[in-house]
Amino acid sequence: MQLHEAHPIRRDLPVILFLIIATTLVYGQIVNFDFVLWDDHEYVYENAIVQKGLTWQNMIWAFTTTTQANWHPLTWLSHMADCQFFGLKPGAHHLVSLFFHLVNSILLFLVLRRMTGAHWRSAIVAALFALHPLHVESVAWISERKDVLSSFFWMLSMAAYTRYAEKVCLKRYLLVLLFFIPGLLAKPMLVTLPLIFLMMDYWPLGRIRFGEPVQLNASKPAGPAEPVRKGRKKRKVAPEKTREPEARLKSFDLQLAVEKIPLVVLSAVMSLIAYLAQQREGAVAPLQAVPLFERISNACVSYVNYLWKMIWPAGLVFFYPRQSWSFTEILASVLFLAGVTFLSLRFARRYPYLLFGWLWYLVSLLPVIGLVQIGDAAMADRYTYIPLIGPFIALVWAAHDLSARVPHRRIALSVLAAVILSACMVLTFIQVGQWQNTVSLFAQGLKKSPGSYRIYNMLGEWYMKEGRPEEALARFEKAVELNPLSSSALYKIGKILLSQGKTEEAMEHFSKIASPADYFARSQYELGSIYLSRGDADRAIDYFERGIRTGKLYPQLCARMADALLMKGRLDEALQYTLRALERQTDDAKLHYNAGNLLIGKGRVSEAIAHFREAIRLSPDYSRAHNNLGSALLLEGRTEEAVQQFQEAIRIDPTYEMARANLRDALAQQGKNRERPQKGTR
Repeated sequence: MQLHEAHPIRRDLPVILFLIIATTLVYGQIVNFDFVLWDDHEYVYENAIVQKGLTWQNMIWAFTTTTQANWHPLTWLSHMADCQFFGLKPGAHHLVSLFFHLVNSILLFLVLRRMTGAHWRSAIVAALFALHPLHVESVAWISERKDVLSSFFWMLSMAAYTRYAEKVCLKRYLLVLLFFIPGLLAKPMLVTLPLIFLMMDYWPLGRIRFGEPVQLNASKPAGPAEPVRKGRKKRKVAPEKTREPEARLKSFDLQLAVEKIPLVVLSAVMSLIAYLAQQREGAVAPLQAVPLFERISNACVSYVNYLWKMIWPAGLVFFYPRQSWSFTEILASVLFLAGVTFLSLRFARRYPYLLFGWLWYLVSLLPVIGLVQIGDAAMADRYTYIPLIGPFIALVWAAHDLSARVPHRRIALSVLAAVILSACMVLTFIQVGQWQNTVSLFAQGLKKSPGSYRIYNMLGEWYMKEGRPEEALARFEKAVELNPLSSSALYKIGKILLSQGKTEEAMEHFSKIASPADYFARSQYELGSIYLSRGDADRAIDYFERGIRTGKLYPQLCARMADALLMKGRLDEALQYTLRALERQTDDAKLHYNAGNLLIGKGRVSEAIAHFREAIRLSPDYSRAHNNLGSALLLEGRTEEAVQQFQEAIRIDPTYEMARANLRDALAQQGKNRERPQKGTR
């Protein structure tokens, strides 16, 4: 077979049809699934901005927000597009994610086949990618749209880079950038892709050679590179046009590193943005909370655990709590990783795909392996979506080469592939079913991880949303029993107790919260509000100040601080905090109303009128704002306008006695104004 041999569409079509049919059979059930109370509410069904669809204002928000401790504007836009076209029909949102997963699987097959020329091996790798149970979380969880969306651009970037490697030119390089950049905007996972390209240069693209030749473009099935021996027959010479690029290559051409620089710079910038976004939202665990040794240990064990789950995908759960590993487990993991690395290097010349697959796995998993600890999970199935492609390639290619002397090789390999893929389909179908709704997901999570306080906490949230506070309280208390420092559970217990009138017990729970900043700010808000309701403004001010210093819940804390300062008669400071709250929350009618009242007290009537009018614009039935606007207009001698505002306040609230009294005064003033010209003519 010559290099660059054409592959008719009739050879690819059966594989593509199999991928579509098998994947749809396994995942098709998601069309009847609901949203789950695990980020779906924050990404979609309780996110008012996303639900409004694709507007210019929303697009600007998508590129400026760090909500969910991430900067992934393209992901937000995809959710907005779903809401634009499908509303809040969860089945449609699920189907969009499934569509991307299908396309990713097909693209992986086509790209691998083009790079290696190995048709059936590429097909098996793509099928494993499409059907493996570890990939269920990325597909069946609506909030993980960023995984399948970013991977779509990962595959397109690989395809574009393969074409660029075949013919180095600016036009083809720009196409790589065209796909790489939106991938970064969907999820920062693509930051490792430039290194993957460098590995592709070694195998299977053959742009790097170490001593022995490796195919440049392995349209020929890629197997172990064979050393040249004396007396061996020369291979058939390929057409001249396919040999020119190889003739220009050296062991390592500096150009191969230089051409990656723009990609590396983009990756570095995106990594920095992602880290700052996560740090800003308080998602990055400090070294004091998770020491460096613990992070490295967990990373080593997780690398091994992911591989084990790839081979034996049992006990999969949507949340794996962080845990302490024994010295034996850590040492065994380190030795295993070192051993596989040594063997892949040792046999790199003969079996280059082993080194390629192993490095793909190590490198692509690096951003999410836990060295920068985000949240309190030890690992997650969704993190394997792209990284497992490396081990799949290594194992499939190794099975092909190691079975060279097996009798009836094709039949044996076909049976083995059929058994493995059938098992994957069954296990994946079962795993997908766990994502049917919140209850099924959490129930399965507790079954497989009964000691997870996080799952109890999330189950408590679900009961709260269902209006079942007693059952929610029991789950939150169980979460605190498992983790006494769970700020989320402590805060929600406090809120439930507060609603039950058990103020002292609620305050006790709020007082235990020290971090993260988000829940600490909430606890200070609640404690300050309790003291303010008791008339203790000084204690309230202390709590509000602590909360404000975190930078979280800023508008609400500033507004309550203004209330406390007003109680102390410190009008200037109260006005200052009210205006500070309005800087962050301009669409709050009550804040504008409060600002108007304070400005009247300062004699700044025209400014007060502007704020009252804005409060009415935001809330047309705000009777008090109408009344106070009337009073402000009366101070400026605009009696007729004042009368209209008092009348509107009474229309909205017929029992509003102050507005009636103000209306009588305004009408009397209006009568006097009419009499004055008559008196002047006498």
